[in-house]
Amino acid sequence: MAEIQVGGLRFDIDVIVFDKDGTLIDFHIMWGRRATAAVDALLRESGGGDRLESALYHTMGYLPETGTTLGDGPLAVVPLSQTNTVMATVLYQHGWAWHESERLVAKAFAPIMYSEPTADVVRPLGNVREAVEKFNRNGVRTVIATSDNRGPTLGILNMMGIEDHFDLLYCGDDADLPQKPSPRVLQEIAGHCGVETDRVMMVGDTVGDLSMAHAANAGAKIGVIGGATEDKVLAEWSDALVYSIDEIKIIG
Repeated sequence: MAEIQVGGLRFDIDVIVFDKDGTLIDFHIMWGRRATAAVDALLRESGGGDRLESALYHTMGYLPETGTTLGDGPLAVVPLSQTNTVMATVLYQHGWAWHESERLVAKAFAPIMYSEPTADVVRPLGNVREAVEKFNRNGVRTVIATSDNRGPTLGILNMMGIEDHFDLLYCGDDADLPQKPSPRVLQEIAGHCGVETDRVMMVGDTVGDLSMAHAANAGAKIGVIGGATEDKVLAEWSDALVYSIDEIKIIG
């Protein structure tokens, strides 16, 4: 049991569950570059023009003119396999046959989105390693629940030197595990750690993360500013807002 302070609020918490992109690392650097490179490759392979380009970005929920991602769009909240289906659907709606749409996405779009991350796109939000190590030293168990695939997630954690710091990883391509925003994610994490969900803190940058925490009766819902969701929207679902996990403090 530990007392954790966020701003002027205190919570009795045993487990902290972190989203990854937009919470532990900068979302826009990581996924903005991938999104633009993947759409460019898909346009070259398909021969599509400006109309298709606009539809692809609109449907994935990415604004290339500002380099930002919509917090409720597919790019921000769904597993990569579903993003592929979304992109194939856009091609189909613009005149390509369905199987050809799937082929084009598999050849041009998916390899970029599934590629292993490189150090230049992994920018931690705060001193992540120090914060997680302090939680662990004080008996707070830490977990990651992300829509990203397990391979890239492990690669990113390795770059940050924290690959062994988490009790559990829930990833977007884990076939036998529930996926965000199902409250079963936090319920199963709590069960794995032997606590009730009201002893779990959820830290994330999307409404999906925090609505999941509400549905699971999590003990604390902490929104991370600067990710994929506008601050005022995030505030409606959060007990408190932070810019990084550096602001989540162990008391005592």
